[in-house]
Amino acid sequence: MDLIDKEDQNKRIKIVARFLTEPNEPERTYIYGPGNAFEIEEDQVSGVMVYAADDALAPDIEKGMRLLVNTAIKSYDGDDFYVFERGVGKPKDIAKLVRNVDGSFTYISDVSNPQRIPDLENLVFLGKVHEVQIRIPFMGYANEHEIPTANLKEYKND
Repeated sequence: MDLIDKEDQNKRIKIVARFLTEPNEPERTYIYGPGNAFEIEEDQVSGVMVYAADDALAPDIEKGMRLLVNTAIKSYDGDDFYVFERGVGKPKDIAKLVRNVDGSFTYISDVSNPQRIPDLENLVFLGKVHEVQIRIPFMGYANEHEIPTANLKEYKND
């Protein structure tokens, strides 16, 4: 589960949180590391963080929301949101996949323009969205000399 390399273990940020959206929701331990890696101890999930760049999937995913993407899931795993690679140097594509009765899929990366695709052959999965978080303030890095490696939007406390 640990995507954070051994040499980077000292650069991790650990946060224990309870999002009181559901009654009796348990605490979760979020561990954030370099390279936009994350782990959720209680869920035994790890992956990478991706930020929504626009409102194409609003209201479910709005610009600035942080997606915790489970990179262990590299294929269709039920109707849900997934993140796809589009090539080196290109931004990731966030889309909802819905399996149709005839076995084809509806690919929704823009709610105003859903696409019907026959199969998933040409898609390169980064992973399945495990959790969507609203605008999370940028809290700094565990190591003051660390520089972000991804092209992500971050929100600083004003």
